[in-house]
Amino acid sequence: MLALIGMGLGKGDISVRAIDFIKGCDKVYAERYTAVSDDGAIAEISASTGKSIETLQRQDFEDRVKETVRSAAHASVAILVYGDPLVATTHHIILDEAEKQNIEAKVFHSSSILSAAIGESCLDVYRFGPPVTIPYWSEKYRPTSFLDVAERNLSNNLHTMLLMDINQKERAPMKLSEALEIIRSAQGNSGKAIFQDGTSIMIMGNVGKHDQKIALTAFATAQSLVSAFEGKMLVMILPSKPNFAEEEAMSKFKNPD
Repeated sequence: MLALIGMGLGKGDISVRAIDFIKGCDKVYAERYTAVSDDGAIAEISASTGKSIETLQRQDFEDRVKETVRSAAHASVAILVYGDPLVATTHHIILDEAEKQNIEAKVFHSSSILSAAIGESCLDVYRFGPPVTIPYWSEKYRPTSFLDVAERNLSNNLHTMLLMDINQKERAPMKLSEALEIIRSAQGNSGKAIFQDGTSIMIMGNVGKHDQKIALTAFATAQSLVSAFEGKMLVMILPSKPNFAEEEAMSKFKNPD
């Protein structure tokens, strides 16, 4: 038996049903490469279940996925994942491999950054287009496709959620200053001007946690919020044309420019 278990947005979010399942597992692993949050969630789960939890690396889900799944052929194995294991962070490859190896698999869903951020934004869930990630750039990798997604959403009068990449080497979330610089560079390279000085953007940090912070500001003045969002897991929302109800609801987040 193999189980993918969502830990939600942080400490205390995992379901009681999932905790009960973990208590009966032979092996428990935690996937850490798609999130850098370390608010004690894994330690809390270990303490409440009495299980030692080992860390799985990216290679265990990609290059060694067959071996990872095979470990559940004659044992009950749980893999813990931040958020919902099949939303935003998708691990369908694990389920597909389990089916190929004729190993029973199940999923314990939990809260996701997608649903939480949309809810906290006060914007209508039905008016969001496809989400997209702002990726880190390197010397030979400078994608601008996230601007294309935002442009298509705006043309359809849909809001865009922009997730942030993770610095795998430093195990750190993308900083607001880095995201803003990548957006500026991408617009310069692509010739697109999606984010203009007066464009409203919503910056969200540590969504769903006790230190959650949200600010609605103009793109030109977003740099002034860098220190306020330092060290937080970030999400950015590019609103389309908000309707009256949306505009009124999210006005509480306006940052005095």
